[in-house]
Amino acid sequence: MGSESTFEHGDGCCGCKCTDGEIGFGGCLFTFCCPCFALCNAANDAGLKNGNLYCIATLCGFGCCSLMFLGQEVEEKRGLKTHGGGWHCMHSCFDGCSCHSCRVVNECKMLEKEGKVGNAPATTEMVRN
Repeated sequence: MGSESTFEHGDGCCGCKCTDGEIGFGGCLFTFCCPCFALCNAANDAGLKNGNLYCIATLCGFGCCSLMFLGQEVEEKRGLKTHGGGWHCMHSCFDGCSCHSCRVVNECKMLEKEGKVGNAPATTEMVRN
């Protein structure tokens, strides 16, 4: 079970906030026009080691499934509030309205940049000379 934090870019319909996310409007356009490469890059950016699988599955017509599983995986890795498979399935199937792919790609970038939600910066011990 994750924390109460949810996707940085919202979990409602049209919540990706393309213009203020990590990927920006251009990245959101790239995600919409070329989802196979966008999901592959996002998974690799997040250190998930299976980006090629997301690319191949999307090219073979399983883009909704790829997006659904990537969304669940990044949610778990970031320590976010866990949405059920049905939630991810619905948003993946209606991606044109929900911008779920941009939201997931943004979260992968956030994982790469910041890591898990609530991670405090590493502390160092001060030593007096």
